[in-house]
Amino acid sequence: LTTVRNFIQNWVDRELIVKKAEQNLPDELQDFSDRIEEYRNSLIIFEYEKMLVRQELDTNVSLEAIQEYYEAQKNNFKLEEDILDLQYLVLHPDSPAMNKFRQYLRSDDTSEKDSLALYSSKYAVSFNLLRGQWLNLEDTYELLPIEEYSYQQYLQNNRYLEVQDSEFVYLIRVIDFKPADSIPPVGFVEDEIKKNILNRRKNELIKSMRQGVLQDAVEANQVEIF
Repeated sequence: LTTVRNFIQNWVDRELIVKKAEQNLPDELQDFSDRIEEYRNSLIIFEYEKMLVRQELDTNVSLEAIQEYYEAQKNNFKLEEDILDLQYLVLHPDSPAMNKFRQYLRSDDTSEKDSLALYSSKYAVSFNLLRGQWLNLEDTYELLPIEEYSYQQYLQNNRYLEVQDSEFVYLIRVIDFKPADSIPPVGFVEDEIKKNILNRRKNELIKSMRQGVLQDAVEANQVEIF
């Protein structure tokens, strides 16, 4: 009931103000025909361009296109915070083959990495063994019970961490570290690059459409360019 009453009150207020404005505004200030036509034309063009983009824009962005854009523009990207690429295992303290987990996590041997994946799927509470899954430090601290980790520690080769809380043991390997103000890895800005590439394609498509419309009109003698 209150909502209905407020709606009615707002409608009445609006109508009263419109009436007052009509009574007091000079006639020339009440002629909106040109502005209405301009607004209508803008809406029609906008909807047509949106339909054109929806129908004709190539939204497939290859890894090669992303890498090419990154190489050309990477100096324009800057990290606002430190980010980490890390692998981790969350294990029960009495988990079987704890030493094997430690060994395999540190190893770059393919067979041992395969064994680590197998052991993890069987015994780990949770884990991430993928590379390129970048996290900022705040997200890292929320995910794992690490009090702090710095770029200095990374440079000092302190890249294997083992921490324990009341429930679990956490084995962590820091694969890479990018400090704030450095150039981010391509994987970290991949979504932004895709968006930029698609936006550029969209603008080129619209520009090409407009040029085509003008050219067709010139050839049909509908307009003359001086």
